[in-house]
Amino acid sequence: MSDATPPSTPAAPPAPQQPKRNHTNTIIISTAAVLIAGIVTAGIVVSNSRNDDPTPTVVKAASTPSASSTKASPSPSPSQETLKLGDKVDIDAGGNKFSAAALTHKDKGLRSPTGLFQDGQKLALVEVKVCNEGEEPITVAPFTWSLAYEDGSRLEPFHMTGSELPPPVYPMDAKVKGGDCVRGNVLFEVPKGFGRAERVLYSPGDLDEPVEWQIGK
Repeated sequence: MSDATPPSTPAAPPAPQQPKRNHTNTIIISTAAVLIAGIVTAGIVVSNSRNDDPTPTVVKAASTPSASSTKASPSPSPSQETLKLGDKVDIDAGGNKFSAAALTHKDKGLRSPTGLFQDGQKLALVEVKVCNEGEEPITVAPFTWSLAYEDGSRLEPFHMTGSELPPPVYPMDAKVKGGDCVRGNVLFEVPKGFGRAERVLYSPGDLDEPVEWQIGK
């Protein structure tokens, strides 16, 4: 029997240790990701909040027949339907609610104030009415109204009072409380050679473009 000692089997090399996961780094990265996402989301909310101001609306009043009279549309709605003299529109703009109507237009047979106009000029008027449909008072003035002609000309009104002018003259800077109305004649000095106006325009500051009434021939 041999006394030789059998050779020993070499030991397997130790398995490599898995690196320890740094939980602190994971938490920091996750927290940063949440913060970044929160900042992006907040930026969208702030951006959208700047566009929350209501858009002014102009709607033909229900008392004047129209297929779209019960449907509000963003300003300017006059480009979507034709208004005739006598039609009323309901306006919601800048927190104020009011109605407006151009009732009549006259440019013939009117007596001009003595010494006011030059030869060939004449007087024209538009009878208008504005009602405050809200609770807060509003201010009205004749200079929000104008006359438009086919060639692109526009006439701004003049304002004066006197017994020679057709009453009632539309007031200057009049305060109108909720539920009250103002009605009167807006006066125009028509230059020599001008024909008949094509449209009456109403341009309060809260609207993007004027409300228009066709005058007709």
